[in-house]
Amino acid sequence: MKGMGEKKRIEMKGRDLEGLLFLGRIRTVNLEYCSEDKTMARVVAALDTGEEVSTFCIPTRAAGKINTVIKHYLRMGISKYFVTESVEGVENIDEGEEEGGTNT
Repeated sequence: MKGMGEKKRIEMKGRDLEGLLFLGRIRTVNLEYCSEDKTMARVVAALDTGEEVSTFCIPTRAAGKINTVIKHYLRMGISKYFVTESVEGVENIDEGEEEGGTNT
């Protein structure tokens, strides 16, 4: 913000927004109307870096579906089961096997 007004959001497609969700980057999500008659809307997501990203203006019905799906995933905590920077709970399944197998 820094006195410049509103920050510029990165605009992307809904499937790209869901990709960020699966990577565990989305913290919150909201719906924002683009038109006075509320026929067009965009999904706005706040990332863990403090940045905001949004979809392009799409029909409200489609934006509502994307918004609902992302909110359900966030509520279920699905992002903790996908790719993260930490390596907790990773095991080497080959450690229990004996060496000395045949290599061809």
